[in-house]
Amino acid sequence: MRVSAVIPAAGSGTRMGTPTPKQFWVVHDRPLIVYTLQTFARSDFIQEIAVPASEDGIPLLRDLVRRFHLDGKVRIVLGGASRHHSIRNGLLALSPADVVIVHDAVRPFIFEEIFRPLAEAAWEHGAAGTVMPLVDTVLAVTDDGFMERSLDRRLYRASQTPQAFRYEILRWAYENASEDEMLHGTECLELARRAGARVRLLEGSPFFWKVTYKPDIYTAERLAMERARQVAIVTGGSRGIGRKVAESLADRGLRVAVVARGGEAEEVARRIGGMGIQADVSRPEEVQRVFEAVLGRWGRVDVLVNNAGIARWRRIAEMGDGEWQEIVDTNLSGAFYCTRAAFKTMAESGNGGVIINIGSSSISGGRVGEGAYAASKAGLVALTETTALEGKPYGIHAFTVIPRRTDTALRRALYPDEKDADLLDPADVARVVTFCVTEWMPHLSGQSFWVR
Repeated sequence: MRVSAVIPAAGSGTRMGTPTPKQFWVVHDRPLIVYTLQTFARSDFIQEIAVPASEDGIPLLRDLVRRFHLDGKVRIVLGGASRHHSIRNGLLALSPADVVIVHDAVRPFIFEEIFRPLAEAAWEHGAAGTVMPLVDTVLAVTDDGFMERSLDRRLYRASQTPQAFRYEILRWAYENASEDEMLHGTECLELARRAGARVRLLEGSPFFWKVTYKPDIYTAERLAMERARQVAIVTGGSRGIGRKVAESLADRGLRVAVVARGGEAEEVARRIGGMGIQADVSRPEEVQRVFEAVLGRWGRVDVLVNNAGIARWRRIAEMGDGEWQEIVDTNLSGAFYCTRAAFKTMAESGNGGVIINIGSSSISGGRVGEGAYAASKAGLVALTETTALEGKPYGIHAFTVIPRRTDTALRRALYPDEKDADLLDPADVARVVTFCVTEWMPHLSGQSFWVR
């Protein structure tokens, strides 16, 4: 079965009350329509996508399609005077298909899993749509604005998109619709029913809701953030700051891969319902194994927290070559290897991501006996800033979180006599990391956040 899609995007967004049409309203780092198009474009089930747009919107859409690597499937065409005219223009621009899915550009949070059952129902019955039970009571009103009667909402459903149609049925419906229906009608399923389809209704989802009014933007921002941040890798995640970060991200609904040299990674992963991986990030081949395991299980990586680190208290004159190299390999090279792997994955996915490096207050002012450790942590700040610059075109944001002296096993080993009152709680650091992950801050990408 060959399935294509039409996503009308020629609307002016008058109900939104803003000068920018709502399909081009930027939520975090991309317009709403990009979220919609990405869902359709990444589905192997969809062969071709026609996007009818206004004359003014076509240049912007072309730029978005190029920038977000959607060229392979998306075809932009001139829209029409109404939604039905636009859908018809999109339909005529497609190569012949068995089934056509029609979806609103400003319903950006659909799941691609709905495409197949919807298309199969349309192929069998002629047309299919997604619906939801009514929440509010529906009133019939008179022409002069008075209530006539209330309707039994159990007998009615709210229509959503996506909707699917046999190609020939939808084409026939538009060829035979009156001009009044083309200009003022809103329900494609009704046209298909008149064309002979027995319309099958499937259960939709609250997430298929349509961005219509200005307050909807705030909901869209939160949903976009949650969908973009689903899978995290935390290195050095078996104890201290890393463990608290893994727990905090899991509490926020992310699936977390806990990476550590020792077997404690599995124990932490079991507690948070994540994935434990024993690996030494100072070795690039082991980093590759980590990313292959996470991608093989969850199919994506949206967040990387480079927390793995070691320290040795040695004055510069007393430090051996091997000790220096071990610290730099783990703290700095390991972060680089993980960042490189995450960058490639995030860029190729088109979803972007966030990379967080855990620094140290030792980079400011210096500390006796911590020369190698401080140098490696200072390198992370430069790595973060460069990652932010190179990641900007791909929606990849990078931050350094720099805690002051923190109550961890690493710190206790170096300074066993230090007073508890002088130390930061690792949970406080984890909260800042979680903030950087869950609050979209592209304008601050590259910054260092000090936790004091």
